[in-house]
Amino acid sequence: MVLFCVVNKIACIPAYNEESKILDLINRTKKYVDEIVVCDDGSTDNTFNIAKSTGVVVIKHKKNLGKGAAIKSLFNYIKNSTADLIVTIDGDGQFLPEEIPKLICPIIEKKSDIVIGYRFDDTDEMPAYRKFGNKVLDKMTNLAAELPFRDTQSGFRAYSKKAIDLIDFQSDGFGADAEILISASQKGLKISEEKVTVLYNTGSKTSTKDPISHSTEVITSLIELVAIRRPLRYLGFPGIALIVIGIVFSLNVLTAFNDTRYFSIPLTLVAVGSLIMGTLLLLMSILLYSIKKLQK
Repeated sequence: MVLFCVVNKIACIPAYNEESKILDLINRTKKYVDEIVVCDDGSTDNTFNIAKSTGVVVIKHKKNLGKGAAIKSLFNYIKNSTADLIVTIDGDGQFLPEEIPKLICPIIEKKSDIVIGYRFDDTDEMPAYRKFGNKVLDKMTNLAAELPFRDTQSGFRAYSKKAIDLIDFQSDGFGADAEILISASQKGLKISEEKVTVLYNTGSKTSTKDPISHSTEVITSLIELVAIRRPLRYLGFPGIALIVIGIVFSLNVLTAFNDTRYFSIPLTLVAVGSLIMGTLLLLMSILLYSIKKLQK
C-alpha cells in the first residue's frame, strides 16, 4: 500500500484568464496535495484575486509571458521548496484533479521520475483538427527525443523533485512541454504515461491561442532543438545533398553551354541556389557541432 502521507506533494497551476474555473480547480486539487502554487501569467481578469483568496501561494507575472514562462516560475518555486513530488495541471479545467493519485503513484513507488497524463485512448470528443495537430507535434517531439510518447503536449504531469532539479528548458511558450521531455530524456530520467480523462467542453475556450499559432510556436521550438541536438544529421547531411545537387546542375549547365552555346537561366538558378543553401547548412552544422562539443 502506498503511503501518500509521507510525501510532500505540491500542485503547480499555470493560469491565464481563468477566473471562471480557478476556484473550483483549487478546491478540488487541495484534497490530493499538501500545497498549491498558482502562477497567474498576466491575467487581465480576476484570476489573481480569486486564487489569492483561497490561501494558496500565487506568483504574479505583470504581463502575459507564455505557458513556458509560467512553468519556469513554478519550477523555480519548487526548487526552493521542500517538495518531494510535483503535479502540474493546467488552469483551464480540462483535467480532473481527482486523477492526481493515478499520476503520482509511479513516482512514489520509484518507478518513474516523470509521469505524463496522456489523453488519446478515447479521442471521440476531441476535435479532428486538434487530434491531427497533436499527433504531428508528438511525432516531431519523438523525433527529437527518440522516445515513444503518445502525448507530448499534455500539461497534466507528475514530477519527482530530482526531475525538477535536473530539467532545463528555454522556451517561454507552448514549446516548453516538449522541451521539458527532451531535456528529461537527455538527463536519463525515467518517463512513463498514465491514461487520464480530458474535458473539451468546459464552457469556455481552453486555449489562449488559435491552433495554427499554437502549432507553429511548438514546431519552431522543436526545429531549433532538433537542429541543435543533431546538427550533422539534420543540417550537415541535407547540406551535403544540396551541394551535390548544385554540382550536378552546374555540370549540366556547363555541358549544355559547351555543346549548344545555350545558357539555361532556370538550371543556373537551381545550381547556384543549391550550392549556396547547401554550403550555409553545412557550415551551420559544423558550427553547432563544435559548440555542442565545447559545451560537453
